[in-house]
Order: sequence, then C-alpha cells, then structure tokens
Amino acid sequence: MKILLIGEYSNIHWILAQALRNMGHKVDVLSNSNLWLNSSDYLFTNKATTRWGVLKNTFNLLKVLPQLRGYDVVQLVNPYFVELKPELLQYVFQYLKKNNKKIFLGGFEYDFYWIYMCLNNSNLRYSDFYANGIYRDTIDNKMAIINWMHGFRGKLNRIIANNCNGIITCLYESYLAYQPYFPGKTKYIPFPIESLPNPQCPSPDIEKVKFYISLKHHREEWKGKDKLYSALYALQYKYPSECEIVQTVFTPYDDCEHFVDGCDVMLDQLYSHSPGLNALHAMSKGVVVIGGAEEEHYNLLGENKLRPIINVRPEGNDIYDKLEDLLVNKDKISQLSADGVEYIKKHHCPIKVAKECLDFWEQN
Repeated sequence: MKILLIGEYSNIHWILAQALRNMGHKVDVLSNSNLWLNSSDYLFTNKATTRWGVLKNTFNLLKVLPQLRGYDVVQLVNPYFVELKPELLQYVFQYLKKNNKKIFLGGFEYDFYWIYMCLNNSNLRYSDFYANGIYRDTIDNKMAIINWMHGFRGKLNRIIANNCNGIITCLYESYLAYQPYFPGKTKYIPFPIESLPNPQCPSPDIEKVKFYISLKHHREEWKGKDKLYSALYALQYKYPSECEIVQTVFTPYDDCEHFVDGCDVMLDQLYSHSPGLNALHAMSKGVVVIGGAEEEHYNLLGENKLRPIINVRPEGNDIYDKLEDLLVNKDKISQLSADGVEYIKKHHCPIKVAKECLDFWEQN
C-alpha cells in the first residue's frame, strides 16, 4: 500500500511510518519542522508567523503538491495539518481528495469538535475549559475559541470531517467528541509508542523519590501544572529528605527526554481523562505518571487489569493526597513502573497500531 501521512504531532506519524515500512508498505511523511521534532521526508519552515513565512510555506507546498498524488491512503494529523492559512488548506484538502484513493482525518489534538464538546460541558466530568462547573478563563482557552469556534479553522474542520473517508482518534476525549456526529466512520486507535529494550524501573526499596514536571511559559494554568506544581512543592516542604523536584521550563523535546530519564515519577496533566503523549513516552521508560486516567479511558481501551497511572482530579486536595500517599507508600512505585511498561507494550506497540490503522483504512 502507498501511504502519505501529513502533519506531525510529537512524532506519531513518523513512528507509524516506520512501523508501516517494516511491514512492507511505502510511506511518506510531510510536516512542518519545529523546535521539537523534525523527522519527516518533506519539511516546511517553522511556524508561518510573518508574511514572508506564509509566502514561503505556500511556495513550498505548491512546489511539492504535484508529488502528493496517487496514494492509496492519505492521513491528516489534524484539520489544520500544515502551517498555512485555513482558507488555503480547504483547497489543498480538495486536491488531495481528488488525486488520491482515500483520505482520513486524525483527531489527535484540539480542534472544533473537541472544543465544542468541552464548551457544552455535557459529556466530561471536567476538561481544559471547565472544572468544578466553572469556566476556566485562560489565555489559551480564549485563543482556542477564537481560532476554532469563530475562525475559519472550525469551518475547515467541519468540511474535512464531513468529506473524509474516516476519522482516527487517539484519546478518549477526541473519540467522545467525534463519535456522536460520525458514528459510522470514527475509530479509536491508541498512539504508537516505541518501547525501550531495557527501561530503567525504580528500585523496590527506593528512599528518595525524584519527581519531574515540565513547565511551559504561559501554559501552566491551561494544563493545570500550576496546581500540580503547587501540590508537589507542598509535598517537598513537608518531606524534604524523601522528595526531590526536577523542574524544566520550555525545554526542547530532546532535553526533556534527558531530564525524565533520571526521574521516578512525572507529573503530566490535570484536566485530561486520558494520558497524553508525554505521559506515554515517560511510561515506556519506566517512569510512573501522575495525570489523567479515568475509568472511561481504560474501558475504551479494553483494559480491565492494568492501572499504572495515578489519576488526579481538579477537586479539593486530591492532587496532594495522592502525591503524599505515593510518597508514604514508596514500595508501590516499582510495581506501577513495571505495569506502565507492560501497558505501553500491550496497547501502544507501533506494529499493533499500524495493523489497526491498515484494517480501518481498508474497511472505510
């Protein structure tokens, strides 16, 4: 099969491409280069924030567009799949649909349907937009609403969703957002995550727990890391000899990987019902994750045994209580680490994910 994966989200298309190539398929990846990752066959410039950047990206796309024909499957990582004006991307989508056999949409991150679901506040216990019944008035939420609910990105999202052959979602929230509107062509398939041959699991008799938290300028409040860090700081204040904090601020991906490697526990996201990519990558290394992992996520995954993630909620002292319980019962860390490694191998193996994608692409 000849496959084209357009757009990137923390390297998932590149990992998927490698698995598909190992299975004998011809795969090309096209995406923007950025400060974090740039493993692609076709690369664009960084974010088009200037008029020159927009023109350059437009020129680069027009130059490569004739080569993006004749594929059996084209998958877009997101409705806003290349750093160009959304008004232009609708014509790129039409071109891709006309000149290839099938085209699929990835529901891998924030988009119109996700935000619409969150704002209606009907299907989720909490979200990036609502917690404890109160709207979270953050800068990121305001910008997301402007771009997706009032801007052309939302219209583009609806055009692609209605005219593509199928929609692959990799998170419980994204599945919940799309499935009611497209029940016949929405599929949940986990993210592909590469497992390490020898993950470094913490010792059963660990004495001092090393916690890792990554902060990004102006985004701490959006992901709830302000509350996570506050609870972690209080924990260290109470148990200074048993608790160590490793903290980074807006650190490139490779450097984050370096800091995570030496830690026992990572704090990820507060308002998510399911683990994101940073959490999954950490678990593959044997690092225990504190973040989002509600039962709905495990049920959708079909997992009835493993519970490797310490689920925290934006309610009362839930974060601190679970941090303290983990620190007091440090013997749990080794088993949670081993369960996390098994969880990744069981559900996120790239070959397994690639097979699920192939089945879905062929059926739709």
